Parts: sequence; C-alpha cells; structure tokens
Amino acid sequence: MQAQEQRDLNKEIQVRTSYQPKINKASRIGELPVILDTTSFTPNFTYFVLTRPLSVAFTPAVIPAAKIVGEPLKPIYSSSLSLAGGNYSSLFGDYRFNNQRSKTTDIGFHLRHYSTNGKLKLENGNKEKPDWVEQLAEVYGSAYLEEGELSGRVFYQHLRYNYFGFPKSEDVGDIWQDLFPYEKQKQNIFGLSADFQSNLKDAEKPLFDIGLSFNHFADDIAVKENDLDIDAKAKIRHGDGFWSLLSKFEYFAIDGLNHWKGDEFIKERKTLKWSINPQYLLQTGRLNLKLGAHAVLAMGDDSKTKIYPDISIDVNAVDGILSLFAGIDGDLEMNKYKSIAKENSFIFSGLNVLPSNKKYRLYGGVKGSISSKASFSLTAEYAAIDQQYFFVKTDIYPPDAVFFLPTYSNKFGVLYDDISLLKLQAEANIEWTDRLKLNSKFTFYHYSLNQLADAWHKPQFELNVNGNYQFTKELNFKVGVNIIGERPVLYSGQNQALDAVYDFNVGANYLFNEHFTTFVVVNNLFADRYYRWEGYPSQGFNFLIGVKILF
Repeated sequence: MQAQEQRDLNKEIQVRTSYQPKINKASRIGELPVILDTTSFTPNFTYFVLTRPLSVAFTPAVIPAAKIVGEPLKPIYSSSLSLAGGNYSSLFGDYRFNNQRSKTTDIGFHLRHYSTNGKLKLENGNKEKPDWVEQLAEVYGSAYLEEGELSGRVFYQHLRYNYFGFPKSEDVGDIWQDLFPYEKQKQNIFGLSADFQSNLKDAEKPLFDIGLSFNHFADDIAVKENDLDIDAKAKIRHGDGFWSLLSKFEYFAIDGLNHWKGDEFIKERKTLKWSINPQYLLQTGRLNLKLGAHAVLAMGDDSKTKIYPDISIDVNAVDGILSLFAGIDGDLEMNKYKSIAKENSFIFSGLNVLPSNKKYRLYGGVKGSISSKASFSLTAEYAAIDQQYFFVKTDIYPPDAVFFLPTYSNKFGVLYDDISLLKLQAEANIEWTDRLKLNSKFTFYHYSLNQLADAWHKPQFELNVNGNYQFTKELNFKVGVNIIGERPVLYSGQNQALDAVYDFNVGANYLFNEHFTTFVVVNNLFADRYYRWEGYPSQGFNFLIGVKILF
C-alpha cells in the first residue's frame, strides 16, 4: 500500500470586490460648559404689622356646653312594715329600718315574728297544736373606707315549738316509758360578727378579707353550745392568675349532750378545726383554672387530719353561649348541734352527731344561654362520704344502739353509714316576656349504702318550679310548685315510706301607691296531707293576707 499522496498546501488566493470607504465619527465634548460668576448679591427687605382689627360681618353662634343627664334618683324610704294574718292562727310581722343614701355608711335593724298554732290531725286521730313561734331581732351595718369595707351584725333569734308528732308517750301505755318525756322546746341564739374586706385600686397589691363570728346557742332542756370562727383570705395577682390562701379556725364547745359511746356516757364535746387552702387561680379569655389543696386538722374530741384536693376548671366553649366545668374537692363536716337542730327541729335534746368525712366529690357539667332571655345548667356529682347520718325515731335504748324493738318516741336520733351519693341536677331560667319569668330546678339522688337498708328520710328526687307574672304595673302574680319524692323511714323496726309531697303555692301583690301594697299568699293549695318528718304532718290549705307599708 502506498502512503498518502504529498500535496502542496502553500497556495495564495486573491479575492476581488468593490471598495466601500468609511469615515470615522468625530469625537464630541460630553460635559456642559460652566460659567463662573464672580459677583455676589445680598437680599434686603422690610415688613410691618397692621395693628388695626379687620372687621368681618360673620359672627359664629355660641354652642352651649354638653351635659350628661342621669336618671332621676328614685325616692327611698327608711322604714318598711309588713303585717299579715291567716288560718291556723297564723300571724306575721316584719319591720326593717335603713338609713338613707350614704357614700360612707349603711346602718339598719330588723324585727321579725311568725307564729302558727292551728291544730293538726295525727295518725291516731288526735289533734295537736304545734305552737310554732319564730322571732328575730338584728342590727347590722357597713362602713365604706378608702381602702376597704367594714361590716358587722349583732342578732338574737328565738324558736319555740311543741313535739306534737305521733307517737307520744301517753299513747304507748305503762309498759314502755319515753326516754325523753318533755313535750316543749325552746331554742335561743345570740350572735355577732365582723368582717373587713380590702378594696385596693393597685392590682399588684394583695387583697385580703378577715372575718370573726361568735354564736351562743341554748335550748330549753340541757344543751349549750358556743361557736367561735375566724376566717381569713388573701389573694395577689401574678401574671394572668392569682395566688390565693384561705385559712379558717373553728372552735366549738357543746355541753349537755346525751350520748352513749359503749359503756361511756358523753356529756361534753370540744373541738378546734383548722382548715388551710392554698390555691392558684388562672384566668384567661376562655379558661378559668383553680389548682389547690384543702388540709384539715381537727384537735380535741374529734381528732382527725385530712387532706383533700381542690381543683376545678371552667372552659368557655362557645363564647357567651356554652361553657363546660368540672372539679374535685372534699371536706370534713363537724356536724355541730346547732346545725343539726336547724335541719330537724324534732331531734331529742343532747343528740350528738359525729363528723362526716366527704372523702371526695367529683362534679362536672355544662351551663349556657340559649338566648339573652334563657339560661340553663346541667350538673352531675358523685361523692364518697364516711359516717353519713340519717334521721330515725329514737327508742328506749341509747341513741346509737341497734334497733331491735319497736320505737315509741316522737323525737329523732341518727344512724350512720358509709355511702356513695350520685346527684344529678338541671336548672333553667326563662324570661318569656318582660312580664313573665320562670325558673325551675330538678334534682335526682341515688344512695348506695354499705349497711343500712335505706337512706332514711332522704328523697329520690325534688322538683321546684316558680313563676312571676306582672299582669299590670300594679298587680303581680306568683306561683310555685314543690314536689318531693317518697322518703323511706324506719317505723317500728320495719321499712316504710312517707308519701310524696305535692305542694302548690300561689300569691299576688297589688301596689296601690309607692307607700302601700297588699299581698296574699296561699300554700298547699290542694290541701295535700303530707309529712316532712315521720309522725309530723304539715298544715293543709293555709294562707296569709297582709299589707306592706313604706315610710
């Protein structure tokens, strides 16, 4: 094979075309010329002010100063007197006096009397008079200081009545003797209280409230009780919340008890209870939260130490319409003689009720407004309570003995049990129109007991409905319905039940003028014969007609 052929690459090529000459652009001066002026000029001028006023024909109209006109103050009267009477020999009187409007003090006193003594028919056909008398006299007042409010009250309260219920000792015969043979009772309470509550404008400073109260209670048989309470609260803001501390000292001394504890007879009871409750309260736009604890130290005849939670939460789920709430708490109820006698007047003198320990109470529910004129709440509670008391008729045995024989006393003692209680409650308030308003409450109870056969004298449900109708400017009507379910009782060693209560009430007020009003109140409109306590019938159809005078 031969190599590639050698070629001559050095060749010259000439191209010919027409010639076109070009002229380059001339260079230009791109800056503006500057003139330097060497002469100078200083301005000089004069001025003057015209001292004569300039007359104009226009004169502006004078506008009067604006005034805020408030509503005229309605006249108030220092004295109010109500007098009424009705069947069953019922008398009612009420007088109140208050000072006129004042920015510094409120002072008043109050006198009240109510009595009824019409005969009531008992289960054995006999008719008895209750001789029921209530009286109250009190003086109270408040002083509004620069940094707080000081208030106080002094009162005397009197209650008199008969143990008119069945059975009575004369109905029993010679075999059995009534352990408590007295038939009449009187109770007198003298008390005084004072309270100071701070009201500082500086939100960063602590707010506090301290109160003192003393009560002396005595019945006409044997019992005397002295109660001294000191209650203090302090609260200070911290960010969006508050730190709070509540503390309370309760001292009570009871003499004249009639209580057997085994072979020992108890006549006196003295206890000091100290409660302390630290809390943190958080308040935001939609959330209210409380985190706390409740510690209780009882010293003396009821020596106990307990600690309970104190927690609650409230959430505004729908602004202004619906909120949800829940919580847990507890307490040690001392069950003083005065409070037990107020709950059931027909206990025997000297009844000693032991403390009840509410170990915990769980609660929760919803509350809200359907409209600006209708609101409601639904609540559920569950509580575990140790040593809960229930009222039962006494017998010839010591009050806390086992009930083997039939009871032959018309006075009440108590039995105890450890229980759990479920409570469901619904409330509603409706303003149908500007004239018609209704409110109602329904409560359901369910008791679970460890030893007792039933929750004596405790109803399964309660219903209360109240209405107010402003028929005219002068005439006002009121109506009320109270229904209490059947209540189990222990009668002659057997389980029985008191019939349900159906109590319908109506009333009316007629305003003649600003000084004079007449009123009528009718209770138990359909004359239902019911019992609040076993053996003690209520009044049938009863009424009060009276007048109220302002001066």
